[in-house]
Amino acid sequence: MYRNEFDKTGKASKQGANAEQEFKNALDGFFGSNIELTGVDNGQFDHIDFRCNLSMDVDVKSIKDPATLWIEFKNVGGYDGWLYGSATHFAFERKDSFQIVTKKDLIDLVDKLVDFDTMVNSPKDCMYKMYSRKKYGRDDLLSKIHPDDLYSIPYVMIKKKSEISEISNPFL
Repeated sequence: MYRNEFDKTGKASKQGANAEQEFKNALDGFFGSNIELTGVDNGQFDHIDFRCNLSMDVDVKSIKDPATLWIEFKNVGGYDGWLYGSATHFAFERKDSFQIVTKKDLIDLVDKLVDFDTMVNSPKDCMYKMYSRKKYGRDDLLSKIHPDDLYSIPYVMIKKKSEISEISNPFL
């Protein structure tokens, strides 16, 4: 741990080292990445604490209804839905941004919120309940949660570029 000669008690260097460790833990937990602590190279101050080679496979979910998020457990063919696909992260579109969450955190959240034992017959009734369109020849299994539910799990918000947010979407 580097300690500046003016840090007489070592308090500042300890605070810095603790913040760096918390940052590493947060990135490792969110991105599941290997992050290298750079430290001080040969007495040179690069002012780079970490080299972040982040890797994500993201499934982007567009706004369909700003009051709800559809969760797909099984797709129309009866196979694993997007929740159980190969993505490591999901990016949910918002009016001016994308809210990115990890697959694991979303699955854990949905497992807590959704009543898997209660089936409903209408999509308007499937908030936190299960719904299928079998009567329409589809073998899907769906539910809805509230977009604000995502604020209870770790997330990253990425602001849209203004020219992109002008896409004609009635929900934007």
